[in-house]
Amino acid sequence: MQITGTSVTSSYAAPGANRSQKAESASSAAVADAGAGISTYDFSSMSPAQMRSTVNDLIRSGKMTLDESGPLLGMMSPPASRWAGSGSASADEANRMDNQPIDAFATLRAGITGAQSRGDRRNVEALGQTLDALLRLQGTTASVDIRA
Repeated sequence: MQITGTSVTSSYAAPGANRSQKAESASSAAVADAGAGISTYDFSSMSPAQMRSTVNDLIRSGKMTLDESGPLLGMMSPPASRWAGSGSASADEANRMDNQPIDAFATLRAGITGAQSRGDRRNVEALGQTLDALLRLQGTTASVDIRA
């Protein structure tokens, strides 16, 4: 099962939760201004392939911990492990799945809501920790192209 683009409001009140809407809306403007050779993180529209690369870089640089990245594994796993159909995905379908942008914020919030409905406090905490990490990084500088 894959959840994409779902908008779910949750009662989870993570530390710094007030910044979520500000960070998410600021990201669109920040990405639009990236023409000056500056790229920013935008987890509201990132493909699984981009997320794998980005999360690996964030972990290597110390900006994200392994614990914070754990709940993202299902979202950023290769298409073969997400394929729910019979048999296996064609190369075209796998490529489409791996490059289709998803909204990590909406997916994490949906996961938090589901965990709350099941009374699964451990997953609520883990998903909330990941949501906080992405919100902290949203819209911040990912790279600067000095040739631009």
